[in-house]
Amino acid sequence: MKLAAVLFDFGNTLVSTRLDWPSVMPRNLSGLAGALRGHLPGLDPARLKRDFLFLKKAAGERAGHTGREITAVESLRHALSLQGIARVHADILQAGVDGFFSAEEAAYPLIFGITEALADLKEKGLVLAVVSNATCGHLVRRTLKSRNLSGYFENVTTSADVGVRKPEPAIFNHVLSLIGVEPQAAAMVGDIPEIDVAGARGVGMQPVLADFFGDQPEITPQGPRPDAVVRRPAELVEWVAGQSKRR
Repeated sequence: MKLAAVLFDFGNTLVSTRLDWPSVMPRNLSGLAGALRGHLPGLDPARLKRDFLFLKKAAGERAGHTGREITAVESLRHALSLQGIARVHADILQAGVDGFFSAEEAAYPLIFGITEALADLKEKGLVLAVVSNATCGHLVRRTLKSRNLSGYFENVTTSADVGVRKPEPAIFNHVLSLIGVEPQAAAMVGDIPEIDVAGARGVGMQPVLADFFGDQPEITPQGPRPDAVVRRPAELVEWVAGQSKRR
């Protein structure tokens, strides 16, 4: 079947999330406290920072085992409840989460050459979409918009939107249904073999491993096997062109 769509992971596929976290995280936490301070009298910012980080980490570990996403808003609601602050309006919770992610959102650099690759793929008539494990869909969409990437994608879906994480089949099938493409006619590009490659393979898509930092472990017969490994975005364009010629 002719390739009709390419789905992309977000982190380390479109933008780099390999940040200076010891510098970024304190600014994230300051953004969280600053966004909520005027809305929640009696808030203990120091306790909130500790509780939110702990709960967010625990939620990520649990979601990794169960495949069910726990959003950053849910973790924040839980953290506030530990201070006896309940029934917080959804807009305030989202403002707090947005404040938390603001520093890292500003810090994400684009993967070198990804804009040109997306433009080439779009010009070839392929449908492009994003499917990402993320506890906040706003973060992903704002990042793409601020870097002028939004216009390349027909759909942007995160695990926070649908409640399940890759490699669960449901999130891939959800996106494919929205863009109207059969799995056999779609490729999935991502940087985590156990999540992006295995998940895509499980629903019948063509998995492509993004090794844009050149440090992916060697592919073994026992592990998830991609159809291709690309080390530069331009190599992805070349691979897609090769797929078209073989059909």
